[in-house]
Amino acid sequence: MKNIIIKVLIFVTILTIIANFFTIKFLEYEFFIRILLIIFLVIDVVFCMYINIQFRYLLMRGKKAIIYADVSNSKLIKLYYGNDISNKIFNDIYEVIEKCVKKGCVKRKFKSHYAILIKYDNKREIIDLVNKINNEIHKINYNDLVHLTIKFGIQLCDDESYEENENKAELACNLAKNNLLNIYRFYSESDGESQIEEKKMLNILIKALKNNEFEVYFQPKFDNKLNKIVGSEALVRLKQNGNIIPAKDFIDIAEKYAFTVPLDKYVLKEVCKKIKELKKKKLTFNTISINVSRSTISEENMIEYYLKTLEEYDIKRGDIELEITERDSNSGGDLTNIVHELCKKFNVSIDDFGIGNSSLSMLSENKIKTIKIDRKFVIDESESGRKILNNIIKLSKDLGFEIVAEGVETKEQQDYLKSKGCNVVQGYYYSKPLSFEDYENMLKK
Repeated sequence: MKNIIIKVLIFVTILTIIANFFTIKFLEYEFFIRILLIIFLVIDVVFCMYINIQFRYLLMRGKKAIIYADVSNSKLIKLYYGNDISNKIFNDIYEVIEKCVKKGCVKRKFKSHYAILIKYDNKREIIDLVNKINNEIHKINYNDLVHLTIKFGIQLCDDESYEENENKAELACNLAKNNLLNIYRFYSESDGESQIEEKKMLNILIKALKNNEFEVYFQPKFDNKLNKIVGSEALVRLKQNGNIIPAKDFIDIAEKYAFTVPLDKYVLKEVCKKIKELKKKKLTFNTISINVSRSTISEENMIEYYLKTLEEYDIKRGDIELEITERDSNSGGDLTNIVHELCKKFNVSIDDFGIGNSSLSMLSENKIKTIKIDRKFVIDESESGRKILNNIIKLSKDLGFEIVAEGVETKEQQDYLKSKGCNVVQGYYYSKPLSFEDYENMLKK
């Protein structure tokens, strides 16, 4: 189709030039030549409109669909091959798509994003088309160093505008990226509803941070041997319409949109303020743990910012501990290096230990201070569950880590942990997360 477009445009342009030439050369035929010129211009405009995907959308009758295609790992491809070769790869992919699409047209959205408008009779046709495109793209060979894959979002067009239908196809494509098994996903109304709900919650979070509607709660850690508070964990809560909303209800959306970065900084400052108050009142609180998200750890000047904030509030490094979830500590070499630098400056603990991939390399390469055993292993009273818990405790003690068990809710759980040498616990058996006022009162007692 690309060659046909170029030929037609060249032909129309040549005719327009000829018409203009004859208009000047033979003035007596000016009227007829001008009519001819207008006809050529109309043909030119109509043709340009015809190759426009939105105009084709309006002209197309019957059942039509928009397929949004996105090349996976496009940033990696650009980084590895450089601009020139990566542009050639994306151009080759565009040509492959054009050859495969017989009943429709293709629009290049970005270098590695493509919108496809097609006419179809049944869904099987669409599935066969995306599979065919995917198979043809796999044949593009660049030394086999980067495996080319592509994801597709499919919207069976409704009565809405082209833009609305393309947006739905793009949303489905974004969701398809999260599925390793399928290369395509059909848009459904529930996808749109969940996206709307996510955006609503994100807007609430942004507004709440601006209006100071977050509050830091503190959940004490107890030594069940000495029966006293030996620290606490700072937990953020959202205040909405008189209700207190726990982090578990919004943290996934916050992480998805990297809202955890400003939220982590907010919590850090709030904790520093509260520590200052506790010190002023000469209350012993030991160490307060602060959760640090993957997005925050990946920030270029994260360590400098945290050190500067502590200095600003005159807080000692030993007054806080940074908690990194296990899944965050296993995201690659770069993060390992950052954690290594963190351990030089702060007390660092691994949160939710045991629920992610193996953290043994992270533990051996860095001076992690504390292991927090995930609640899942504490409440599992099956034989296999107890064996796993026992071995986590034994491994942690053998490696010289301090151990904290999370989610302790019953005396039986507390007694079992105590019998296995895990003395520091955190959970509702001792205390739920407390407002700062209640936490302060507990410290006084």
